Amino acid sequence: PGAFVVYIGTLAKILAPGLRIGFVGSALLSVLPSAVQRFRTRHPAVHVELRERSTADQLRAIRAGIIDVGFVPRPSEVGSLAAHTVLRERAVAALPAAHPLAALRRVPLRRLAAEPLVLFPRSQAPGLHDALMDSLAATGAVPRITQEAEETQTIVGLVAAGLGVSLVQASVQRLALPGIAYRPLSPAPVIELAAVTSPEPTSPAARALISSLERASG
Repeated sequence: PGAFVVYIGTLAKILAPGLRIGFVGSALLSVLPSAVQRFRTRHPAVHVELRERSTADQLRAIRAGIIDVGFVPRPSEVGSLAAHTVLRERAVAALPAAHPLAALRRVPLRRLAAEPLVLFPRSQAPGLHDALMDSLAATGAVPRITQEAEETQTIVGLVAAGLGVSLVQASVQRLALPGIAYRPLSPAPVIELAAVTSPEPTSPAARALISSLERASG
């Protein structure tokens, strides 16, 4: 009986495999909800498990076989992993609504770089962190991070509370919290979102999700 139970359990996994997805919070504001909805419509028998993780944690989890697909911002140090770009968007300025820069229709990047910054910790996404800081430093300013937060919504909330300014993906503008203002940047750094898998994903569900994303972005 015990062996039969094990056999039935193994068979169930083969017939209805799961799809384990990691994601950064900002992905929930762009392509991830529609991608998962399309996938579940086409593959209703597949159990989809989603968990928010930092970029670095997702890359470790993919290499360890803990998750099948990760949604991470780029640039990221993906190494030998396969990265499929699914979204490109410009960064925008996130400002306290009463901030003088909020009176501008377009914020010069050099002026944003001179303000106290709220940003995610470098350990969370080193590649993106360095790219954003380099773009600010290229204006001639010395950027100063005065507050760090891991969650996108927390960053926006701290900005709304007047603790600094930030630069975030354009899709983050969907977080229309009281006291926050978003403005285009000039020039505006470009941030990509990538779906990352092992070099040759063994999960049929992961391959199906990537194919769906490539069709949608193509």
